[in-house]
Amino acid sequence: MTTPRPRALVAAALTLMVTVAGCAAQQSPIPRVTKMSLAIEVSQQRLTKLSTRSHELLSTLVVADRPGCSAAVGERGNVVWAGAAGLADLTASTPLTIETRFDIASVSKQFTATALLLLQRDGLLSLDDPLAAHVTGLPSWAQRVTLDQLMHHTARVPDFWVELERVGIGFAETADQSTVLRAIARERALDEGEGYAYSNSHYVLLAQVVENVSGQPFAVVVDDRIAAPLALTLTVAPSLQAPDLATPYDAELGELRGGWSAYGHSGVITTPSELVRWGDVYRTGNISPHDEVLNDPVLDAAAVLDDDGAPTGEMYGAGIRL
Repeated sequence: MTTPRPRALVAAALTLMVTVAGCAAQQSPIPRVTKMSLAIEVSQQRLTKLSTRSHELLSTLVVADRPGCSAAVGERGNVVWAGAAGLADLTASTPLTIETRFDIASVSKQFTATALLLLQRDGLLSLDDPLAAHVTGLPSWAQRVTLDQLMHHTARVPDFWVELERVGIGFAETADQSTVLRAIARERALDEGEGYAYSNSHYVLLAQVVENVSGQPFAVVVDDRIAAPLALTLTVAPSLQAPDLATPYDAELGELRGGWSAYGHSGVITTPSELVRWGDVYRTGNISPHDEVLNDPVLDAAAVLDDDGAPTGEMYGAGIRL
């Protein structure tokens, strides 16, 4: 008997299911083209109403002279509403717009996992491979930790930021990919316990696997294998500073410009509207019409299920919570 698996709830982009209505005449059928036109008109009326309410919500909740909010809603990968309010930069009083780009933080992990799955589909690696098969210079635990465990946050490799802080490298100091990899390599033991334990180190290591196996920089792989086929406007550029990039702030409105430039766990730069389009890949499973890379590996790959098919703990698929 096949064990049922929970499906993924994709938080990267919301999907708006639009109700399409049709009408029937009492005496004679309405011509087909008229029915379709009426259905489209009803849908557009509903979208206009929802768009107005969404803009009103943004203007109500977001203080005009504070860090802002940008949001987008899509239907089957098409952006049907996008809005922004507040400021992208407090010092320059730069308004936030729907074109303002963001470092999407841990949503970046979805692109790292997808790159890994594409290489598996190419036959260049297997998720069952030990990490040591693709990345050298790590402690003995790399011989038993698998790529699958890293992808699902069950490898229990300590998070690198703890080690960086221990040696005096704070968030504002410089730490590139090699610096972070050396910090991870100094962790002689895995965290105690079993099962799910979220760690950014897992995805830094996976990005290094992607580079070593492909022979290309990680940013090039993401651009060539994911962004270009989907015509997505995004880039891997951790610690980027640019006029159209939103400035991050803490709760006290202090700037949070970091010096860490490691990637894989974070560092993808894009907009909410582009994430709406990307999120539709989790519905179709396709990066191109003949490239069904995301179906089972991403949506069905849970951490641990009990005998009844229920999760025994928090589950994490390929860069996305399940």
